[in-house]
Amino acid sequence: MIRTAFLPALLASAPAIAADMPNPMLTPAQASSDVALMRRALETIHPGLYRYVPKAQVDASFARLEAQAKQPISTLALHREIARMVASIHCDHSKPELPDAIAKWRQTNASHLPLRFKLIEGRMIVIAGALPKGAEITAINGRQVSQILNAVAPLVAYDGETDQAIAVKIADDSDLGGSDLEEYWPGLFGAPSQWDIAWKMPGEAAAKTSQLAPISFDQWTQLDAPDGKYRNEFYNGITWRMTGKTARLKIDTFVNYRNPVAATPYLSGFFNAMKAAGTEHLILDLRNNGGGSTDPTIALGRHLLDTPFTLTRSIRAKIIRFGDLPKHIETWGDRDAQFNPPESAYRRTGDGLLERIPTGTDESDDDDSTSEHQPLPVTQRFTGRLTVLTGPQNGSGATMTIAWLKDRRDVTLVGEDTSGSAEGPTAGNIFNLVLPESHIRVRVPQFRSFTKIKQFTPRRGMKADVHVVPTLADFEAGRDRAVEVARSLPAPPVDAAATLTAALAGNWAGTLDYRDYGNDSRVTLPTLMSANGLSIAWTFDDGPGKTVRSAESWSFTPDGKSLVIRAGKSSETIAIAELRRSANGSITLVADGNGEENGRKVMVREILTRDGPVLRLTRMSRAAGQPFIMRHSYQLRPAA
Repeated sequence: MIRTAFLPALLASAPAIAADMPNPMLTPAQASSDVALMRRALETIHPGLYRYVPKAQVDASFARLEAQAKQPISTLALHREIARMVASIHCDHSKPELPDAIAKWRQTNASHLPLRFKLIEGRMIVIAGALPKGAEITAINGRQVSQILNAVAPLVAYDGETDQAIAVKIADDSDLGGSDLEEYWPGLFGAPSQWDIAWKMPGEAAAKTSQLAPISFDQWTQLDAPDGKYRNEFYNGITWRMTGKTARLKIDTFVNYRNPVAATPYLSGFFNAMKAAGTEHLILDLRNNGGGSTDPTIALGRHLLDTPFTLTRSIRAKIIRFGDLPKHIETWGDRDAQFNPPESAYRRTGDGLLERIPTGTDESDDDDSTSEHQPLPVTQRFTGRLTVLTGPQNGSGATMTIAWLKDRRDVTLVGEDTSGSAEGPTAGNIFNLVLPESHIRVRVPQFRSFTKIKQFTPRRGMKADVHVVPTLADFEAGRDRAVEVARSLPAPPVDAAATLTAALAGNWAGTLDYRDYGNDSRVTLPTLMSANGLSIAWTFDDGPGKTVRSAESWSFTPDGKSLVIRAGKSSETIAIAELRRSANGSITLVADGNGEENGRKVMVREILTRDGPVLRLTRMSRAAGQPFIMRHSYQLRPAA
């Protein structure tokens, strides 16, 4: 068993084995009763039930769930199938929660992995815990990582067509039990009494196996978290630093309701310091921000916009009279105000919803997104160059904030496309529907919000102006390229052919690591590569007396926007998302396109990195609704 120095202390409490996890069986009558109540609540309350998915498709998802409930089913299995059904409507604010008995058991008893990971270049890379940092996990308890990811993905909630959120949520999700993999593992594969982990360091030929004891959720939250602690809050989720005339303000969450602070004066401390230092360029880092409360967003607007602003133009509900449903719903605040508001406070709109009539005239009410709010005096605002760092973890209020900042002032978005909805989320009050037989909770949003912006792409979040895709080379070097790029914009033009010719030139030796098309198992082969310009020749050692050779050539379309890869009679053209040479000389190429695997259409991504003596070429693929998973990767060094 491989352990880091802290692990014996972490496991010293010797929690109960996972086989003791509560998981009551439900009769068909019990399960069907819960499913019927859930369907009635969603169809009655949810204003975005058919926003992204046609009614017939939603009805088919309900029918599949109802069929599952017509036979004896365990609580964890019902939780899994409810997650599958609710995820199919593509609303990030609609998801199930485990019953209290199971959630509380997992909090102090062992069922979590003793590590944390990220999906980088389609690989499960350890970032903290019981295996070496940077190790790649290839299998867990006899299941290939690719199979695990594809099993968890259909249970992950996201908005519209922003399925790039899946890879983030599988690894880190503060809405659920740490990550979606941790949340849904017991329902998919059973509660583990031991973790059998196959892993290797990237580029190594031989894999290793470690037997690791599970840890409790409380212990899991104590693991190092480079992107912020589990369930950060606004008051402790902000970091900042100043370098010369550039400041970086990192806000990891807008959640400001557990331990609230006055958001505008709180942020003013940072902005006053920037003003005093003569800051000319602000890098606002929101990459880890999934949203939260309204008041931090309005506070940011006061510091960054120079004219009065309104966050949302309309907030709409499906109903304002709920029948007997409130007896099954947990919520916060004034229940009578939520479940019995005056009818005069709403008006019917053309889409059949009920719009809450804006009445707020108090500019200081930071919880009212429909009021017109005033910017701070120019002496307290930041008026210089603004860059916002974005990524797939952005959703809900974070994506709304990014959308109207982009709409209202000159700002450059650097990083990756956001998740969420630029048009506005289906959120507002989130009701917790408690299913009486299983005690599973289902989150049901009450309102649909419409952001007050001029332009948006339906079903999507916000698109990055300058794409910077995190790579394995970045992670290994401890390098944050998004920050580096933001600091150095505008970037000088790059000669694509000359840059890649220099990156590939010479003779190389290393490994090819690939997923078998038949059984998805991982195979590693010793590999030689030579490059003459953009013509590449490969030699693979495929076992005793078996040498395999292949070749391909790379070129660019005349406009320089796409990469063309030819191998034999086949050819593919993929769009360049990023081609960059960093200040230290490292080279990154990212290209996206479409392809076919085993008879099905997939999206493909090619990443080339040259970092010092290490050359890595990785191809990933995914179907819609799935995360990118590595197809093959070469890791090479100059041949001796």
